[in-house]
Formats: sequence, structure tokens, C-alpha cells
Amino acid sequence: MARISSVVVVLFAASLCVGQAAAQTPPQAATLGVIGHGAFPVKVTKTLDSSKLKEGDAVELETSASFKLPDSTLVPKGSKMFGHVTTAKARSKGDSQSQLVISFDKLNVANGKQLSVKGAVQAVFPPADEPDPGVPGSSSHQGGPGTVPAPDYKPTTDMKTGIATETTARAPVASDPKATGVHGFDNLSLEDGVLTSKGKNVKLGNGVQLIVRVDILG
Repeated sequence: MARISSVVVVLFAASLCVGQAAAQTPPQAATLGVIGHGAFPVKVTKTLDSSKLKEGDAVELETSASFKLPDSTLVPKGSKMFGHVTTAKARSKGDSQSQLVISFDKLNVANGKQLSVKGAVQAVFPPADEPDPGVPGSSSHQGGPGTVPAPDYKPTTDMKTGIATETTARAPVASDPKATGVHGFDNLSLEDGVLTSKGKNVKLGNGVQLIVRVDILG
């Protein structure tokens, strides 16, 4: 994991845009006081289920790697990321899909400091190197640092929820801040931060990995 963390630090630092390009910053972004933006990996620590959540519910995740902000502030692995649910919908009679949207608001950094952010989900990956107790029947994913899906990587999908419960090979690891979309899950899609499923609910179990894109607010 040390290798992944170091790679993420470099990639995240490279993907951050510092406020030096103020002349190119849209007026609306300038009004918000955006001082930088980028993407980094986090993981779900408590199952998120669109059939049990409602608009306004608080959400807490944690960073799955260490990285630095534009001002060199360190964000240690395991730092808390806070947000709230903006949309949570289970598929009911007459609906074609379920939906879940999360907006991120706060990020803990080193020395007890907390930053205001504005963020959304950019990519979704299966749990890495650990079982997913949030999804019944899930198996342990034994992928090591830098693991990518093997050619026979085939998730077994719970058709009622649209969430992969088992794999026949190693799961991919969320280590690329440029990653987008859904990886390793059938019947689940992501567009502009909106997660949708044709199943009865959108469910992200404990350990599911996310790439989150954020604007860091001043």
C-alpha cells in the first residue's frame, strides 16, 4: 500500500490546479473562493443504501491514501471526508431505476484542521484487500498494490440491488485520480456524480472505493 500511497500523492499533486490561473477562472468559481481542485481516493466505511437514506442525511467516508494539497498541507490516509445526501431514491412501482447522489462538504487534514470543499463521486471500484460486510455473500478481495482486474475478472451480481457480491479474480484498486465511471459492478452507472441502478436500490457496501473530485474552498 505504501507504493500506492506514494503514487497517489504524486498523481494528486499533479492533478491539482492552484489559483495561479485566476485569469482563466470562471467568475462563478472565483466568487466561491476556489483555491484548488483535484481528485483523490476514499472508501465507504458505513454502507450507503438509497432505500434507507434520505435527502440531507450526513455521510462520512475516509481517505484511502495520503496526499498533499496545493499549499503542501498533508492529508493523511484515514482522514475523514464529510458530506450529505442530495438524492436517494429506491426503485418503486413505475420507476425504471434507483438513484443516489452525494455531495461532499468537509475534509479533515493534518493537525486537526478541517477544510471546506465542494465535491462529488467521480469513480467507483469494488473493495480492495478486504471483505465487504455491507453486501451479503461478498468475498475477500486479495488484490495487492497496483492490482488490476485479471482477464477473467467477472463480478457476480445481485440482480435485485445491482451490486457485485463476489469476484472470480482480483478486484481493481482505486489509485488513479483520473479514473471515471463504474468499475467491477454490473447494473450500476455513474454520470456527473449521479449513481443509478436498474435494481431496487443503489447500495455501496463497506469498503467500496471511490474517486472523489473536489473544489477546495477558501
